[in-house]
Amino acid sequence: MVRLVVLTALLLLAGCSTQMVNEADLQTPVYGSEHPAVISLMQDAEQAGGEQQWNRALSYLDQARRIEPRNPYVLVRQAEAYSQLGEGETARSLLQRARIYAGDDAQAEMMIRTVESGLSRSPVITP
Repeated sequence: MVRLVVLTALLLLAGCSTQMVNEADLQTPVYGSEHPAVISLMQDAEQAGGEQQWNRALSYLDQARRIEPRNPYVLVRQAEAYSQLGEGETARSLLQRARIYAGDDAQAEMMIRTVESGLSRSPVITP
């Protein structure tokens, strides 16, 4: 009940806001979630990816996906990590699923296309 009251108050306050979107907001990472654990896990995954530790990034992303299995941003980041590990088929599968859950989310679609373009440029690794 308390959560509902707090959420309602926040929504009312947000509705009163006339703040314009500035350029800095557009550069802020989008996680497609308000869940604090998902946001934290996505940030940890970004840091691991920045350090080229893709398996560690996948570990964080797997946890985020358990919390929000239909979050297209989690799926795209997982696809990116698998792509970096040379697992293009897994990445493509995740991107297909991300596209389904993204719906009309233009930013998610842009991220999907970016990862897809990286996959098409990657050489195919055969054992």
